[in-house]
Amino acid sequence: MSNSEVQAIMLILVAFIPLVGLTMALTPRLQPRGEVFSVSVPTSAWDDPRIRRLMNRYVAIVIAATALFTVAALALCLMGNAEASLAVVVVASLALMVIGYGLILRYRAKVQGLKRACGWVAQSQQHVATIGEGVEQAPRPISLAWNWLYVPLVALTVAVVAAGYGSMPDAIPMHVDVSGNVTDMVPKSPMVAAFPVALEVFLAAVFAFCHWTVLRSKKGLEPGRPASSSWAYGMFAYAQTTFLLVMGLAFTAACGLGMALAMIGIVSMGAAVAVIVGVALLCVVGDLIVGVKYGQSGSRVFRMEASDTLLSDDDRFWKLGMLYCNPDDASLFLPQRSGIGWTVNWGRPAAWAMVAAFVLIVAAFIAICVVMVR
Repeated sequence: MSNSEVQAIMLILVAFIPLVGLTMALTPRLQPRGEVFSVSVPTSAWDDPRIRRLMNRYVAIVIAATALFTVAALALCLMGNAEASLAVVVVASLALMVIGYGLILRYRAKVQGLKRACGWVAQSQQHVATIGEGVEQAPRPISLAWNWLYVPLVALTVAVVAAGYGSMPDAIPMHVDVSGNVTDMVPKSPMVAAFPVALEVFLAAVFAFCHWTVLRSKKGLEPGRPASSSWAYGMFAYAQTTFLLVMGLAFTAACGLGMALAMIGIVSMGAAVAVIVGVALLCVVGDLIVGVKYGQSGSRVFRMEASDTLLSDDDRFWKLGMLYCNPDDASLFLPQRSGIGWTVNWGRPAAWAMVAAFVLIVAAFIAICVVMVR
């Protein structure tokens, strides 16, 4: 890769740091008003000055850490030290997530103490369900059938590989370092040429599975407003599944088709990597925009009136505020409490089996890929 391509890729990678930091900084504020730092509270608690101080302190610490990491990575990048810059990007992204979730746990304990002191206790556990004509007309996640769009994408990549196989070089680059130097090459073979197709099939399966989990998830309904929260959740799930499909297709095409074109020589390896990294960056930006617009489970779609009454409290099922464990809940998937998206019910054996199966499938795919390119 040329120096300009390496520089462009590194600048894109550095942009991940402020995006990760901004995502972590906004996480507590994007939750439903009945949850503060993963603690069930009355919706009026959001206006409590003690809660506001905790929120502001959390944001200030995360933003300060984000600024320091961003400046360090950008300085190294502009000095041309790609290796050090990449190391800072990786360490900073992980560190910001650790700092963010560590602070959430710390302030969760403070909110729990405040909850006890204020006597915020649910007098009765309310469970809600929605029925009626309005519910039938409410927005819903897009159909899983939309994932058939991956089929023509994979077919296109197969056609490109088949048409360009004859023009592929005898030795195909399979790995480059952060400076753009090729560090590993393998002899041309049908197995190596098929690698982009295998990668696309795997990514398509992962994105389709994520879509399926949303369809199977329990809705994020609020006892104080079951009808409006059902509508809001439907809008949120519709936006998330639409975004998942669009970005899934874009990222899968960037990885598979981009790699195939680079193998043939139509585009440079540097350009292919830049496109992949750029699309990944757009995925993060898009996910952040959707989260800010809708909030977790659609909590920002409709403004909920403040109430001093705590209608539901399931804190005991949320271990560390993030891991849901309720063997009496038949749901395998549900909206997560810290962040935007969904999580699994670790109290169900089927959830453990599903996670174990996914890990084994990923390990098997990696093993197959190693065989294909060796």
